[in-house]
Amino acid sequence: MTRPFKKAGFRQGVYQISSTAKETLGTLRILADGRKFRYAKAGASALSPGKMSVAADVAAAVLNKACPATAVGETVLTLTTASATYAEDYFKGGAMHINDAAGEGHAYPIVGSSAVSAGTSIVVTLEEPIKVALTTSSEFTLVHSPWMATVESTTEESLPVGIPPVDVTAAYYYWSQTGGPAIALYDGNNAIGSMLTLDATAGALTAINTTLDIDQPICAIAWGTVGVSTEYKPVFLKID
Repeated sequence: MTRPFKKAGFRQGVYQISSTAKETLGTLRILADGRKFRYAKAGASALSPGKMSVAADVAAAVLNKACPATAVGETVLTLTTASATYAEDYFKGGAMHINDAAGEGHAYPIVGSSAVSAGTSIVVTLEEPIKVALTTSSEFTLVHSPWMATVESTTEESLPVGIPPVDVTAAYYYWSQTGGPAIALYDGNNAIGSMLTLDATAGALTAINTTLDIDQPICAIAWGTVGVSTEYKPVFLKID
Protein backbone atom coordinates (compact mmCIF):
# COMPACT_ATOMS: atom_id res chain seq x y z
CA MET A 1 0.00 0.00 0.00
CA THR A 2 1.31 3.46 -0.86
CA ARG A 3 1.98 5.36 2.35
CA PRO A 4 4.55 8.10 1.69
CA PHE A 5 6.59 9.81 4.37
CA LYS A 6 7.10 13.57 4.19
CA LYS A 7 9.18 15.85 6.38
CA ALA A 8 7.69 19.17 5.28
CA GLY A 9 5.41 20.83 2.77
CA PHE A 10 2.15 19.51 4.17
CA ARG A 11 -0.97 21.12 2.71
CA GLN A 12 -3.20 20.51 5.73
CA GLY A 13 -2.51 21.35 9.37
CA VAL A 14 -2.65 18.70 12.09
CA TYR A 15 -5.68 20.41 13.63
CA GLN A 16 -7.48 21.07 10.34
CA ILE A 17 -10.08 18.99 8.50
CA SER A 18 -10.88 19.10 4.79
CA SER A 19 -13.70 18.03 2.49
CA THR A 20 -11.11 17.23 -0.20
CA ALA A 21 -7.90 15.23 -0.05
CA LYS A 22 -4.77 17.31 0.55
CA GLU A 23 -2.39 14.37 1.01
CA THR A 24 -2.23 10.68 0.13
CA LEU A 25 -4.11 8.50 2.60
CA GLY A 26 -1.74 6.89 5.07
CA THR A 27 0.94 9.58 4.71
CA LEU A 28 3.07 9.53 7.87
CA ARG A 29 3.72 12.83 9.63
CA ILE A 30 6.07 13.12 12.62
CA LEU A 31 6.11 16.26 14.75
CA ALA A 32 9.14 17.65 16.57
CA ASP A 33 7.76 16.33 19.89
CA GLY A 34 7.67 12.77 18.56
CA ARG A 35 3.93 12.48 17.95
CA LYS A 36 3.06 10.54 14.81
CA PHE A 37 0.02 11.02 12.57
CA ARG A 38 -1.44 9.31 9.50
CA TYR A 39 -3.58 11.10 6.93
CA ALA A 40 -7.08 9.62 7.09
CA LYS A 41 -10.67 10.04 5.98
CA ALA A 42 -13.68 9.67 8.26
CA GLY A 43 -16.48 7.30 7.31
CA ALA A 44 -20.19 8.01 7.29
CA SER A 45 -20.22 9.27 10.89
CA ALA A 46 -18.40 12.13 12.62
CA LEU A 47 -15.38 11.44 14.84
CA SER A 48 -14.50 12.99 18.19
CA PRO A 49 -11.12 14.03 19.66
CA GLY A 50 -9.65 11.59 22.14
CA LYS A 51 -11.63 8.62 20.80
CA MET A 52 -9.92 5.77 18.99
CA SER A 53 -11.11 5.03 15.47
CA VAL A 54 -10.80 1.74 13.63
CA ALA A 55 -10.44 0.56 10.05
CA ALA A 56 -13.55 -0.27 8.06
CA ASP A 57 -14.00 -3.94 7.18
CA VAL A 58 -13.34 -5.23 3.69
CA ALA A 59 -16.75 -5.53 2.04
CA ALA A 60 -18.04 -8.89 0.85
CA ALA A 61 -18.73 -7.30 -2.55
CA VAL A 62 -14.99 -7.19 -3.31
CA LEU A 63 -13.82 -10.23 -1.32
CA ASN A 64 -12.66 -13.47 -2.99
CA LYS A 65 -13.97 -12.63 -6.46
CA ALA A 66 -12.98 -14.22 -9.77
CA CYS A 67 -10.28 -12.42 -11.72
CA PRO A 68 -10.46 -11.71 -15.44
CA ALA A 69 -7.75 -13.44 -17.50
CA THR A 70 -4.94 -10.88 -17.32
CA ALA A 71 -1.52 -10.89 -18.96
CA VAL A 72 1.76 -10.04 -17.30
CA GLY A 73 2.45 -6.30 -17.51
CA GLU A 74 -1.16 -5.06 -17.33
CA THR A 75 -1.86 -2.14 -14.97
CA VAL A 76 -5.55 -1.36 -15.63
CA LEU A 77 -8.11 -4.03 -14.81
CA THR A 78 -11.90 -4.14 -15.01
CA LEU A 79 -13.05 -6.36 -12.16
CA THR A 80 -16.44 -7.98 -11.61
CA THR A 81 -17.84 -7.54 -8.11
CA ALA A 82 -21.09 -8.11 -6.29
CA SER A 83 -23.43 -5.12 -6.37
CA ALA A 84 -21.66 -2.24 -4.63
CA THR A 85 -21.38 1.54 -4.41
CA TYR A 86 -18.01 3.25 -4.10
CA ALA A 87 -16.82 6.81 -4.57
CA GLU A 88 -14.07 7.47 -7.10
CA ASP A 89 -10.64 6.51 -5.73
CA TYR A 90 -12.08 4.74 -2.68
CA PHE A 91 -9.36 2.11 -3.13
CA LYS A 92 -6.54 4.56 -3.87
CA GLY A 93 -3.79 3.88 -1.34
CA GLY A 94 -5.05 0.33 -0.87
CA ALA A 95 -4.16 -2.82 -2.79
CA MET A 96 -5.49 -5.61 -4.96
CA HIS A 97 -4.64 -8.96 -3.36
CA ILE A 98 -4.54 -12.18 -5.34
CA ASN A 99 -5.62 -14.68 -2.73
CA ASP A 100 -6.04 -17.95 -4.66
CA ALA A 101 -4.86 -19.87 -7.76
CA ALA A 102 -2.53 -18.36 -10.39
CA GLY A 103 -0.74 -15.27 -9.06
CA GLU A 104 -1.69 -15.94 -5.44
CA GLY A 105 0.34 -14.18 -2.78
CA HIS A 106 0.93 -11.02 -4.80
CA ALA A 107 -0.36 -7.62 -3.67
CA TYR A 108 -0.62 -4.70 -6.10
CA PRO A 109 -0.85 -1.12 -4.77
CA ILE A 110 -3.79 0.79 -6.23
CA VAL A 111 -3.34 4.36 -7.50
CA GLY A 112 -6.92 4.88 -8.71
CA SER A 113 -10.35 3.28 -8.85
CA SER A 114 -13.55 4.19 -10.67
CA ALA A 115 -16.78 5.34 -9.06
CA VAL A 116 -19.46 2.64 -8.78
CA SER A 117 -23.17 3.21 -8.10
CA ALA A 118 -24.97 -0.05 -7.27
CA GLY A 119 -22.83 -1.61 -9.97
CA THR A 120 -21.09 -4.94 -10.48
CA SER A 121 -17.80 -3.85 -12.01
CA ILE A 122 -14.98 -1.50 -11.07
CA VAL A 123 -11.89 -0.30 -12.90
CA VAL A 124 -8.67 -0.24 -10.86
CA THR A 125 -5.33 1.23 -11.87
CA LEU A 126 -2.31 -0.45 -10.32
CA GLU A 127 0.96 1.19 -9.33
CA GLU A 128 2.88 -1.92 -10.42
CA PRO A 129 2.19 -4.19 -13.42
CA ILE A 130 0.83 -7.71 -13.03
CA LYS A 131 3.79 -10.03 -12.28
CA VAL A 132 2.13 -13.42 -12.78
CA ALA A 133 -0.59 -13.93 -15.39
CA LEU A 134 -4.07 -14.28 -13.88
CA THR A 135 -6.69 -16.79 -14.97
CA THR A 136 -10.44 -16.92 -14.38
CA SER A 137 -9.67 -19.34 -11.53
CA SER A 138 -7.59 -16.67 -9.76
CA GLU A 139 -9.34 -14.77 -6.99
CA PHE A 140 -8.88 -11.14 -5.99
CA THR A 141 -9.78 -9.02 -2.98
CA LEU A 142 -9.76 -5.22 -3.05
CA VAL A 143 -8.32 -3.95 0.23
CA HIS A 144 -8.81 -0.26 0.94
CA SER A 145 -6.35 1.82 2.95
CA PRO A 146 -6.79 1.29 6.72
CA TRP A 147 -7.22 5.07 6.93
CA MET A 148 -10.13 5.18 4.47
CA ALA A 149 -13.64 5.51 5.98
CA THR A 150 -12.47 5.23 9.59
CA VAL A 151 -15.13 4.79 12.26
CA GLU A 152 -15.69 4.59 16.01
CA SER A 153 -16.85 1.08 16.81
CA THR A 154 -18.18 -1.07 19.63
CA THR A 155 -16.54 -4.11 18.01
CA GLU A 156 -13.42 -4.81 20.05
CA GLU A 157 -11.99 -7.16 17.42
CA SER A 158 -11.04 -4.38 14.99
CA LEU A 159 -7.90 -2.69 13.69
CA PRO A 160 -7.12 0.53 15.62
CA VAL A 161 -5.95 3.29 13.26
CA GLY A 162 -5.56 6.33 15.49
CA ILE A 163 -7.12 9.15 17.47
CA PRO A 164 -8.23 12.45 15.86
CA PRO A 165 -6.98 15.55 17.68
CA VAL A 166 -10.10 17.53 16.68
CA ASP A 167 -13.76 17.00 15.84
CA VAL A 168 -14.02 15.50 12.35
CA THR A 169 -17.06 15.90 10.11
CA ALA A 170 -18.31 12.70 8.44
CA ALA A 171 -16.44 11.95 5.18
CA TYR A 172 -13.80 14.65 5.86
CA TYR A 173 -10.04 14.20 5.75
CA TYR A 174 -7.97 14.63 8.92
CA TRP A 175 -4.74 13.67 10.67
CA SER A 176 -5.12 10.59 12.89
CA GLN A 177 -2.59 10.28 15.72
CA THR A 178 -0.94 6.86 15.74
CA GLY A 179 2.16 7.25 17.88
CA GLY A 180 3.56 9.09 20.89
CA PRO A 181 1.89 10.80 23.86
CA ALA A 182 -1.84 11.41 23.44
CA ILE A 183 -5.11 11.79 25.30
CA ALA A 184 -7.68 8.99 25.12
CA LEU A 185 -11.07 8.00 26.49
CA TYR A 186 -10.81 5.26 29.14
CA ASP A 187 -13.17 2.51 30.18
CA GLY A 188 -11.90 1.02 33.42
CA ASN A 189 -9.51 2.19 36.13
CA ASN A 190 -6.42 1.02 34.30
CA ALA A 191 -3.09 0.86 36.13
CA ILE A 192 -0.04 2.77 34.92
CA GLY A 193 1.81 0.60 32.42
CA SER A 194 -1.28 -1.31 31.33
CA MET A 195 -1.32 -2.44 27.72
CA LEU A 196 -4.45 -0.88 26.26
CA THR A 197 -6.81 -2.30 23.68
CA LEU A 198 -10.18 -1.43 22.18
CA ASP A 199 -13.22 -1.46 24.43
CA ALA A 200 -16.89 -2.29 23.82
CA THR A 201 -17.62 1.40 24.42
CA ALA A 202 -17.11 3.10 21.05
CA GLY A 203 -13.84 5.02 20.94
CA ALA A 204 -12.68 3.96 24.43
CA LEU A 205 -9.57 2.06 25.48
CA THR A 206 -9.22 -0.46 28.28
CA ALA A 207 -6.54 -2.80 29.65
CA ILE A 208 -6.15 -6.15 27.92
CA ASN A 209 -7.74 -8.91 29.96
CA THR A 210 -5.68 -11.39 31.93
CA THR A 211 -6.42 -14.25 29.54
CA LEU A 212 -4.56 -12.38 26.75
CA ASP A 213 -7.10 -12.94 24.00
CA ILE A 214 -5.46 -13.12 20.59
CA ASP A 215 -8.05 -10.73 19.13
CA GLN A 216 -7.21 -7.83 21.45
CA PRO A 217 -4.95 -5.49 19.44
CA ILE A 218 -2.58 -3.49 21.64
CA CYS A 219 -2.71 0.14 20.58
CA ALA A 220 -1.36 2.12 23.56
CA ILE A 221 0.20 2.04 27.03
CA ALA A 222 -1.30 3.79 30.06
CA TRP A 223 1.15 6.23 31.59
CA GLY A 224 1.46 9.07 34.06
CA THR A 225 -1.65 8.36 36.13
CA VAL A 226 -4.15 5.65 36.93
CA GLY A 227 -7.03 5.62 34.48
CA VAL A 228 -10.56 6.63 35.45
CA SER A 229 -13.50 5.11 33.59
CA THR A 230 -15.32 7.56 31.25
CA GLU A 231 -12.52 10.15 31.63
CA TYR A 232 -9.79 11.14 29.19
CA LYS A 233 -6.27 10.27 30.37
CA PRO A 234 -2.70 10.23 29.00
CA VAL A 235 -1.64 7.28 26.86
CA PHE A 236 1.37 6.50 24.70
CA LEU A 237 0.14 5.32 21.33
CA LYS A 238 1.91 2.31 19.78
CA ILE A 239 0.16 1.97 16.40
CA ASP A 240 3.22 3.53 14.69
